[in-house]
Amino acid sequence: MVAFFKGGSVFLFFQKKVCLIRQTFAGLFLFLLTGLLVVSCPQPGNNSPPPVGESIVISSQADMAKIGIEETHPLSGDYLLANDVTLENWLPIGDETSPFTGVFDGKGNIITLNSFDVEAVSDKTYLGIFGYVKGASVSAKAEIKNLTIDSSVDATSTCTTEQAVGLVAGRAELAEIENITLAGTFGFRSEKTVFLGGAVGWINGEGTLVKNIDSSLDMNIVPGNGVSGILASGYDQYTFVGGIVGTFRGGAGIENCHNTGDVTADNVASSVSGQVFAGGIAGGSAYAGSAVYHGYIKGSSFTIGTVTSRARGYWTFAGGIAGTITGGNINDLAATTRIERCFATGTVSTAGTSSGSPYVGGVVGYIYYGALVSQSYFDGEVIAIKAGDYTGGIAGYNSQSAANISRIEDCWSGGIITGFNNAGGIVGQNQANAGLKNSYSIATVSTTSSASTGIGGIAGLNGNTNGAASVTGCVALNPSLAAPAGNNIHRVTGNSPGAISNSHAWSGMAITTGGMYAKAEGATAADGADCDEKPNQDFYEGLGWDFSDIWKMGTDDDYPQLRWQQL
Repeated sequence: MVAFFKGGSVFLFFQKKVCLIRQTFAGLFLFLLTGLLVVSCPQPGNNSPPPVGESIVISSQADMAKIGIEETHPLSGDYLLANDVTLENWLPIGDETSPFTGVFDGKGNIITLNSFDVEAVSDKTYLGIFGYVKGASVSAKAEIKNLTIDSSVDATSTCTTEQAVGLVAGRAELAEIENITLAGTFGFRSEKTVFLGGAVGWINGEGTLVKNIDSSLDMNIVPGNGVSGILASGYDQYTFVGGIVGTFRGGAGIENCHNTGDVTADNVASSVSGQVFAGGIAGGSAYAGSAVYHGYIKGSSFTIGTVTSRARGYWTFAGGIAGTITGGNINDLAATTRIERCFATGTVSTAGTSSGSPYVGGVVGYIYYGALVSQSYFDGEVIAIKAGDYTGGIAGYNSQSAANISRIEDCWSGGIITGFNNAGGIVGQNQANAGLKNSYSIATVSTTSSASTGIGGIAGLNGNTNGAASVTGCVALNPSLAAPAGNNIHRVTGNSPGAISNSHAWSGMAITTGGMYAKAEGATAADGADCDEKPNQDFYEGLGWDFSDIWKMGTDDDYPQLRWQQL
């Protein structure tokens, strides 16, 4: 063979055949001069990233494993999943120093996730198909979308620090995670604190959004306790477990997410004593005595499944939507951590916990420092079988900030509420500097302890000596209230040093107690003023309820419904 260059072309001669390779923008071509066979030679720069705007097709685990490793598959790339793939012993894409900043579009395909890499489970702070996802800016967000994940992950971590764990991503910031379906099972055990969600463990920052997620995932999480300060400190040594997101911070949002699976966060099964926040959608916002805004959950639901939260430490929190929400400004909704237009119809339970103070609510376990639950409802079962509990149909506990009161507004509850010492149709305790208004309950409410502290159709306890609390314009339509002992049982609020105004109760409500029931009737009293079993719209409007934008009368059962509800 003889080769020479001329005019930017390469000529190859071997025997009687001549091959011409000519470099053009389209590539290099080899022409056989003595036949019809044309052979294309490889393009230069085959290990270079694709041109800007060009998508990279993923069709196998081997292809996905190239992301962030090979130059052809940058972390900033635009990826398309061409078909279903299975991931085994998976090593997460991106970390805190080199996050995934691009777009991954699943195109409706399925990722079967069987396991994470064994070393990654114990070595990585951020664990998921993607470890850390972070966009370049608010206008250039990272995206993961249009994907089904079928999981059989069952992992045990020996990590010496806390971890953020999710099937989609461990952590997301300046990112949108949307149109994801979660199925299968997800087991995870660690002796340290975990921030774990079915989709994402930790979401952070204004503009970060998790939306349109549907999950039937059954989760069994056994967390421990203890942090190194990498992710959190102080109160954040507590574990957060949610069916969709572990924890949301810094203004992040959760919208239109729906979960029908079981969420179990069981620190009692651990050898290390810890505290747990668990919820059907999210474990919760940051928990602290501060009015700082953390984000919101909107238009989401937990149905069919069971949320179970158990802790060996002092506290455990459980809610059908979230374990806790904290922080807010009574004069600025956009700066208020909130749950709005959400519902739960599953079971929420702290049964089996060892903690001294279980907080359990049909929607949220604990509302704190100005946070808000509005236009939401619960119609399932709430269970607390442990002393020191705060148990309610919407929230276990609603408390406190003198400047920015925590609030429950325009909510309703049904189903069965069973507390140990305390139970309320809407809230277990409406604490100091907390407000509850324009809400009603048709739930059956009871306690099981011989030392009941407060049982009410709306609030078990209302206020304390630390500050004022208020129940305004509320209606107790419960079929029954029951306690085996105690005198703090009343139709509206069981025990009420706090204020009551313009509140009513069904005159036919059955009240059973092993103690003494002394009726305190009147619109400003613990039993409220008498009303019909099913008052009409005029009655509610007379209490100040908004039937233009918030409420409507139900057509089937004659109870008020929220306008956004599907009848």
